[in-house]
Amino acid sequence: MIGFDNGSYRNLSEISIPITSLSINRGYGAFEFLEVINGKPFYGDRHVSRFLKSMRLLKVKTNFDDRLNEVIVELIERNKLRNGFIKLFALPHEAVFQAHYEASLYAFPTQMPDYPASFYADGVRLVLQAFDRFLPKAKSTNYLAGQYWMNEQSDPRVTDVLFHNGKTVQETSRGNLFVVKAGKVITPSENVLEGVTRGLVLEILKAKQLPFAEAELSLEELLTADEVFLSSTTKHIMPVTTLDDHQVADGKPGPITREVMEAFKQHKQAYGLSS
Repeated sequence: MIGFDNGSYRNLSEISIPITSLSINRGYGAFEFLEVINGKPFYGDRHVSRFLKSMRLLKVKTNFDDRLNEVIVELIERNKLRNGFIKLFALPHEAVFQAHYEASLYAFPTQMPDYPASFYADGVRLVLQAFDRFLPKAKSTNYLAGQYWMNEQSDPRVTDVLFHNGKTVQETSRGNLFVVKAGKVITPSENVLEGVTRGLVLEILKAKQLPFAEAELSLEELLTADEVFLSSTTKHIMPVTTLDDHQVADGKPGPITREVMEAFKQHKQAYGLSS
């Protein structure tokens, strides 16, 4: 497998970063993750735009900020990647800050295991944790909290950790949250990462003329929701039927969730087949 090593294309086994790197010693860096469908980056432009936004918020720059789309296309071609995922990292190595950190760019293809079909048919479980992400609108390399709490889970239906501040709900460690109440879809608007899949869901809701709002979401509203679902690059649209030990409504994926799931599936298929 071939990756991008800050200007060169090399086998992944040949790519390394220095042990003295700021990215290792301080966990500092920007991250992006996108899907490849039928040899095409799925909304690659939107992912690149978000990556650049994350870098601006984290005050890092690379020498390849204006060539990110080219790097992605080149990786797809060199790896003959038809379906899979690509990770991008902007990692500063030197702890020298002058308006921004000079960072190295790394990118490489990867594969992710498919979630069981039962997760989409029957729904999944989330665990709730009080936690405030630092710079939530930046997609950084800091996944410590979510990974730590996920490692504690023994229930295979737990797919993610849902963050809240004791009053309102924000997002999961690797995705965005949507709830349905009385036919209206609500997604948290503040202190969340603006997911690319989240944006596509909002476009689907608008096209289908389904009422929706980006708004503050209280814990009480979450626990009394008629439906709950997640959006992310890997999960796509995934129904949630259990929150901790609390059952959502009747414990089955609801009609609006199923409608959004089907619309997203059709959109993804059409995207992969288009020229």
